[in-house]
Amino acid sequence: MKKVVRKSLSMLLAGVVCFGGLTACSPSSKEAPGTEAKEQEASKEGQVEITFATSWVGVSSSKEWFHNRLDAFNKEYGGEIKVNVEEIAGDQAYVDKMKVLYSSDALPDVIAAGGYNLIDTMQDKFVDLTPYIDEEWKNSIDEKCWEVNSRDGKIYGAPISKQVIGYFYNKDLFKKAGIEKPASTWEEFFQNCDKLKAAGITPLSMDTADSGWVTSLMLGAIVGQTEEGEKFMNTSLPKDYNQEYFVNAVSDIQKMFNEYTSTDAIGGAYENAAGNFFTEQTAIIANGPWMVGDFYDTDKVEEGFADKIGVAAFPGDVMYDAGKIGFNVAAKTEEKRKAAATFVKFMTNEDSQKANVEITGEIPCLKKEVATNVYPLVQETIHLANTAKRHINDFQSLWFANVVDEVSVEYPLLAQNKITAEEFAKKLTEAAQKNQ
Repeated sequence: MKKVVRKSLSMLLAGVVCFGGLTACSPSSKEAPGTEAKEQEASKEGQVEITFATSWVGVSSSKEWFHNRLDAFNKEYGGEIKVNVEEIAGDQAYVDKMKVLYSSDALPDVIAAGGYNLIDTMQDKFVDLTPYIDEEWKNSIDEKCWEVNSRDGKIYGAPISKQVIGYFYNKDLFKKAGIEKPASTWEEFFQNCDKLKAAGITPLSMDTADSGWVTSLMLGAIVGQTEEGEKFMNTSLPKDYNQEYFVNAVSDIQKMFNEYTSTDAIGGAYENAAGNFFTEQTAIIANGPWMVGDFYDTDKVEEGFADKIGVAAFPGDVMYDAGKIGFNVAAKTEEKRKAAATFVKFMTNEDSQKANVEITGEIPCLKKEVATNVYPLVQETIHLANTAKRHINDFQSLWFANVVDEVSVEYPLLAQNKITAEEFAKKLTEAAQKNQ
């Protein structure tokens, strides 16, 4: 799941320690990746040490939340459990590092891959958390969030948030192009793109690198507009993408690349897509409510930018509204597993989820509603999800990891018309069927 820059704490809160990873411990450090960071304090007698690798560092929108909750955890459990934190900047870099550590049987005790599905490729190294989850914890979480984190009746992930996503649009640019409201059908959506283009406005933010997050959200939404497509987008580990509705959706994505996006979309990462939207070079971007805080960050946007932004469901009244992969545990000893479960339970409790939505805009996966102080656009996104006709899950949560990787390989070829939509679907199918 992609997140954009937010203002973050000026210094790490007390209690954070690091173990050798890809980045240094201090967020202001200029040391090169791979630098070994020194632990800030020695272990106390009787403490159980666990390792936690996280991408919630640097420019991550979850950085402030993570250190807030880690500080709270240390105050409550610091005498019993010591959390050694490895910082790995960037979602894709994080996932790639976990793959390397998995292959060498050296996974950290706890990981959180930002919604990427690592369960189906690393399940043999992940701990079945079912025995560690008591009734109070189990009953506090929405069942759909447990479902996406479970395999064959066993729980391999502890949910922290839901995946609730529509798209954002610039109301001023829409008005300039003579567009009165967001499209209700994809035919109307492309008509609006033509109006924006005629007014000298690039319609869409898109990307191809790092799984093409923004682009793939559009792809999934197009697929999910029909009953059959909705079912496909909620299917775990699909192996056959050679479906007419999928191929047609890929054709629409190819049209978007050819006619409605910026030149840096091909080969560009999420940061390019977000930057174009922030600077009003594009009118539309698909993304989740964690982005809303950046609309108020004058380090990234002009003053008053947030007032120009609206949020909409995808045409066909489609919203991403599903559980998301949460924390996984790979600790090897029972002592560390119990400590890891205690840490994960704390990081997913009601207070943590409430802080998460208030700080980052991530939607809680609690059964009950909690009183929160959130931006209006976040509240509107939740309302759109609650009233949508079709509800789908995102590709990173459900597709095989190698298929997600293949998307980044094939998007540039599709954008340059070097492959057809049918060939794109075939390539994804071939990748999926390599999995046993």
